Amino acid sequence: MKRKWFYIILCLVLLTGCWDQRQFKDIKLVLAIGFDQNENGEIQETVTIPTIQRSGDGPTSELIKVVTTSADTPREARDYTDQMVAESFDPSKSKIILLGEALAKDSIQPVFDQFYRNPNNNLNAYIAIIDGKAEDAIRLTPNNETSFSNYASGLLEGLVKSTHSTGENIETLHGELLEPGVDFAVPLLKVEEEKELLNFIGLALFHNDAYSGVYIPAHHTSLLMLLEGRRGKITSITEKVADEEENHVRKYITVRVMKNVHDIKVKVNGDQVTANINVNLKVRVVEYPRNHLTDKKTIKKLNKKLSELLTEHSKEVIAKVQEANSDVFYIGRKVHAYHPEYWNKVNWEEEFPNINIVPDVKVKIIQYGVIS
Repeated sequence: MKRKWFYIILCLVLLTGCWDQRQFKDIKLVLAIGFDQNENGEIQETVTIPTIQRSGDGPTSELIKVVTTSADTPREARDYTDQMVAESFDPSKSKIILLGEALAKDSIQPVFDQFYRNPNNNLNAYIAIIDGKAEDAIRLTPNNETSFSNYASGLLEGLVKSTHSTGENIETLHGELLEPGVDFAVPLLKVEEEKELLNFIGLALFHNDAYSGVYIPAHHTSLLMLLEGRRGKITSITEKVADEEENHVRKYITVRVMKNVHDIKVKVNGDQVTANINVNLKVRVVEYPRNHLTDKKTIKKLNKKLSELLTEHSKEVIAKVQEANSDVFYIGRKVHAYHPEYWNKVNWEEEFPNINIVPDVKVKIIQYGVIS
């Protein structure tokens, strides 16, 4: 009998519930947050807050409210927003954080400080830069979309799957912001007001915690990802491989990367750093109107042409990276780890734009599609 009461008391102790629970009826979920810098240097915060409306026994509808506040700090702006809405401001379900271009060029670390200090914040929220003001993006009402947050987060998820972006979020960004010799790139979006849509125009290159103002154009972002050793579920590349054709479409080939092998070797010789980036791609042809892919000479010619073109384009991408002084290849980390004597005697921020980065991309066609 005593043992029975012991187990009953034990169960009561274990089933008392969560001490830090938050009732849904007491909070207002914020699903998208945008930060801008106004003319006075203050932080301007714009948020979307959904409210579910019920009409009797009929279907429910969602009303999206957009609130903008300005303050000296992001946390103060959040407090002002909290004072303007019913219940309590809760960013724990935020799907996306947008940063205006002016703010990003200044510094983004102060904006994210509040996210790292509050355990209720969602560290998996996607990050993107807006070419212009984040507020303009947040206030978009895309057609055929349930909400802006779903639209924008879906857009960024698609960029990751198609190898156009790394999918940077608040959590992964933390280490890159603080570690020397490491930089990053995040999607750069432009507001198409007439179409009520966001347009992906490239990857914004960061140096330390500020946007450099230099970006990799959208048609070369997949190549940058491959040079970094990253690949999403789908990686398609289109290149012009013929000049003699009269028909414009016949000049091009589109391939899909089936396998990629990436290797980067860093050497320090005296005061000169050389980084060799080798990328081997095995691809499948998904579009080639000229056909005749059963001919071994044609395949060999295409392999050579694609290798030359992608290597040349890689040099253009690397030139942009060094112009931005953005070490997205983590070369500084390797120098720091394996050549500490050189690292300690130089200023890496001054050295990186002048080091030799040599790309070598090899392409091999392994599948030709159903039609040869």
